[in-house]
Amino acid sequence: MRAEKIGRDRQLHRDGGRAADAGFSLVELLIAVTILAIIVIPLLHLFVTSTRINVKSRQTLRATTVAQDIMEGLKAYTLEEVRTQFNKTDAAGRIVLPSDTAFYYPEDGFYILNSDLIQSGVREITELETWLDTSTGKPVDPHGVDNETYYFGIENLKMQGGEYDALIKLDASKYAEGKAGEAGDGTGHDNVFNGKFYADTMSVSETGNGGAQTDSSFHEPAGLAADVLRDIRQQIETDYAAAGEALPTDWEDAWKDMELKDIVTKREIVVKLGAAHTESGALAKDKDGSGICQARTTFTYQCKCPAALAGTVMKDTNGDGTPDQAIRDCTYTSHGLAGGSGEVTDGNTLRQFSSGNFYLFYYPIYASGAVDDISFEISDIPELLAEDAPLLRSVTLAKQIRSTVDPATHVIAPDMTDAELYHAESGYKAIVHMPNDSSVRDGLVFRTNIDTNMAKQAKRTDPDGDVYWEEILGITIPPSVNKVDLISDEVSDTVTNVIYDIEITVYEAGAAQYFGDPDFETNHADEIHRLATITNLD
Repeated sequence: MRAEKIGRDRQLHRDGGRAADAGFSLVELLIAVTILAIIVIPLLHLFVTSTRINVKSRQTLRATTVAQDIMEGLKAYTLEEVRTQFNKTDAAGRIVLPSDTAFYYPEDGFYILNSDLIQSGVREITELETWLDTSTGKPVDPHGVDNETYYFGIENLKMQGGEYDALIKLDASKYAEGKAGEAGDGTGHDNVFNGKFYADTMSVSETGNGGAQTDSSFHEPAGLAADVLRDIRQQIETDYAAAGEALPTDWEDAWKDMELKDIVTKREIVVKLGAAHTESGALAKDKDGSGICQARTTFTYQCKCPAALAGTVMKDTNGDGTPDQAIRDCTYTSHGLAGGSGEVTDGNTLRQFSSGNFYLFYYPIYASGAVDDISFEISDIPELLAEDAPLLRSVTLAKQIRSTVDPATHVIAPDMTDAELYHAESGYKAIVHMPNDSSVRDGLVFRTNIDTNMAKQAKRTDPDGDVYWEEILGITIPPSVNKVDLISDEVSDTVTNVIYDIEITVYEAGAAQYFGDPDFETNHADEIHRLATITNLD
């Protein structure tokens, strides 16, 4: 017994005075937990931080993708084309002033970005457009000739699985006329048409790829010729009825294939340019404070009676009650309004614009012996062509080729072959009238492709031609004026107007309400979160 007890004591002594099957003490457990915590807590913090970084990176990546989509959309347009989207007009073509702070959908969609993705709207941020004159320290007119910085915002843009606000800055100030830039930096630019006051003629043209019609452009309606034919036919039918004569039996056949070129002898296109005024007589201004120009365009056609009606039906042409002239020798006038030959007064002929540049696109009259007589009548010259702040900078007259769109393939094809077009252009006659006023000569740039044969891209050199580009009613057009070629795939080297820096900043939704504050990121740092900023400076 004693020997066994001695053995057990020795075993306890070897086990440190603890039974062989004894557990951890509380102290040991606390020490173990502490060690584990020291190791695990930093790892958990690392996991949380890593998750946050991944979420932030994903947000930044998505926001960057949003900004890149906007950037790609902008690259195809000039500042004027972007700016024009925000000019709202009523049914009569007059500029309507929306609320300066309201986000809204542009009338014709937002072609820079799929407008279906924009949940709220877009707006110009005119509050940020002023700049300081370094000599006076005072703000300068945001739409003055020396300021070429433009901002707009997008509110609640739904893309990439999130909702964002975007602030876009377009800056052409380094590339405007007279901006030489730093020596050797390549930013020198001497073209007055660079910036937000000018749209590239090719992009506005309907013959361009999806040309964007701006508020400062008027396009001859494609169906105008058909309207004129209906109007002339109605006048002739009325004259036959007044003379008590029956229409020829082949009347319908004669008109079935009738084309305007078969009966037109002359067309007059008159553009009346002036300053828009309010009811009180004050100069009308857009929402940015810029003066508004207006242009009303009238197309008048002089037509002869078709040969199919070469009868002896007489008409009273002088109003004395006695028929005195055969209808076949009469001239008929139409202003292109179906059902009547009254003066054109519908709102579609009016354009109001504040860009300072007007564009008239028309289809030439290719008829033997016919002529296009085109006049630009300019009133309010002191206001429109003021030397310090002109409201009107340029007038562009551009002829186009008639084309047809295949409804099945959507392919656009000219109505004439190259040979037919070359022959028609070679015989085309046009006369252009401009006011013979020194202010017009010195203050307005006139651009046209009227001296170009559009089939072969050749300039007219015939000294006996009816069109003289160099001199119009005594006005000498400077040789430096841009010649516009609307059907060329190449952009003129002298028209480099799509030159501006772009900065796009994307925020979490909610930031747009502060965009008008130039220090909004500082003043509202706790309320907004910048996600990404990209530029095209690289």
